[in-house]
Amino acid sequence: MAGEEAYSALPAQSGDESDQIEQGKAGTASTYSKAFNPREQLWQLLAEQMPRLIFTAVLIAVTLIIVKVYEQKSPVSLDDKHVFNTIVTVVNLALALNFLEAFKDMAKVLRWRVLANRKFTVRETDLILGGESLLKLATLALGSLKKPLTVFVCAFWILLNILAQASVAIITLNYSMETGVNSTGVTTSRGNVSFAKIDCYYNSGNCTTAPDQPPEVAQNEAHAYGEASLRERRCPYETDDDIFKSREDCTYFTRGDSQEYAYRYMEYNPDDRARAYPHPTERLIKTSTGQCSQYKPNASHPVGSPDGPASILVFPYSDGREDTALRIARTDSAFDSTTYAFTGIHPPQAASASTVVCGPRCIWVYAIRHHGPVTERDDEIFKCPITVSNVSNVDDMAHVVPHNTARLAAASIALSGRYTNPDSDEKEWQQYQWYPYGSYWELGDLSAQEVGSRMAEFAIGSLTSMANYNPQQNVSGTLPTLGYSLSVHWSYMIALAAVITGVHCLLVGLILWIARPVVVPGDSNLVVARLLHGLVGRLGEKGNLLEAKEIAEAIEKGEKEHEDANAVQKERGTVGYGVRHESSGAVLEIGEGLKRRKSLPGGKFPQGGYA
Repeated sequence: MAGEEAYSALPAQSGDESDQIEQGKAGTASTYSKAFNPREQLWQLLAEQMPRLIFTAVLIAVTLIIVKVYEQKSPVSLDDKHVFNTIVTVVNLALALNFLEAFKDMAKVLRWRVLANRKFTVRETDLILGGESLLKLATLALGSLKKPLTVFVCAFWILLNILAQASVAIITLNYSMETGVNSTGVTTSRGNVSFAKIDCYYNSGNCTTAPDQPPEVAQNEAHAYGEASLRERRCPYETDDDIFKSREDCTYFTRGDSQEYAYRYMEYNPDDRARAYPHPTERLIKTSTGQCSQYKPNASHPVGSPDGPASILVFPYSDGREDTALRIARTDSAFDSTTYAFTGIHPPQAASASTVVCGPRCIWVYAIRHHGPVTERDDEIFKCPITVSNVSNVDDMAHVVPHNTARLAAASIALSGRYTNPDSDEKEWQQYQWYPYGSYWELGDLSAQEVGSRMAEFAIGSLTSMANYNPQQNVSGTLPTLGYSLSVHWSYMIALAAVITGVHCLLVGLILWIARPVVVPGDSNLVVARLLHGLVGRLGEKGNLLEAKEIAEAIEKGEKEHEDANAVQKERGTVGYGVRHESSGAVLEIGEGLKRRKSLPGGKFPQGGYA
């Protein structure tokens, strides 16, 4: 055959080749020979293993980066969650496949050391040569139950492969995409949102300032909404940016000097019936107090009114320009208490007199702090202009609070829906609210500007409750949707990443150390076939369709005798990987009658050329 002619064409080596092998030298080079240098082989094997190792480190780093990016990006939308899951799935699959291929590469190196260390049956040799397949290793272990070391090595290698794949799964156990439950886990997009009707105070679904509604209903609602906000959480601010940047759960905000209050309107997802995850807009409404005046009234005296004789207490005082008086119903006054008063003839939403209205959205609100035995103070009258601003940053008429509603809010602390002259065509809407000593709204020892602060706070509370309790409407806005937040156990993630990369490095180093005493041929099928030529060649041209197990059995039974029948009879059925001497030089082979590693000088394959 052509192959045999080529083999016979190898030039003969000078000297005794057997002596050279005994001295640790493989021989000199021939036409088809190749030199074995352990150092060069080490670097070559390292170069072959490094791409897998680098790929492992890169994929681990990519996983950590992706997780970190999405953790910082949280909350994310459902689409972003799908993108994240897709990316990490691809990366994890790549990492798992990389481990699979890395272990295959290492098994292809280890098999030569295993075959060089001891002899095996032909069937065992075949399974070891296919050791990159876990199924073949399992078959080898099951067929070698009487060889504990073989079983242990096979089981250990299979376990390492399983742990490598499990480590990828364990990585995913250290982070999770959790659905948001409140406004901290919300993503936004443009769409139809649920937003409170703020054009007026509503009662039973009806606008109380509508022409067909009695005026007292709106006034009662305005005051009741202010009372409802008592003790709600408020947060400080100096500029609007402080409000927009606030991450606290604040009902409304108060400026540092307490002379101004602000409420930030919210938009909701129409499906969010519990209003658990609002979107804070940049629309603000503010209430403030101007310069308040403080007066010492003269002794009060009672006068009659439609409510009855002596039903009104008149507190005369001078405002510096003229003498005037504040009229308070006796039923709304008491010792050591505070009474707030709205002095208009018309209701706040329709008031126009300069003594009542201080601007299109401003109302003069009065308060009297009554004397009494507890506080031992004199009567004092306070007069403050309370203003409600326009809503800022509006982009829809649904976001506007009208002037009449603003005036109702400004005067809300004094409103009760009370009127006099019920039989007259023109009712008089002078009305009062009384707070006993110890109440939050009782003025105690507050200064004039602090009194104005309480009035402005009540007004913002009324507007806040209106936004919370009024009916909702659907308008175009920023639609909040519950998103997904990535929760990461970083201590475990980093530890696991370090362990995976470190173990891979350790295994590569260990494989290189184990392989150093033997020649590691290439993993090509042609290379393996060439090494098996002497063993499998015994069958001649027969058995081309036999399975591997059948071929092994045929060889072990000696279906075709070796040229040296005695040698075959002596070692038949036990083969290994080693060095054989021929006239052409030292030959690497898998077969019988070879010099194994332990019988070679230094326990390693000799350096030099191999035929």
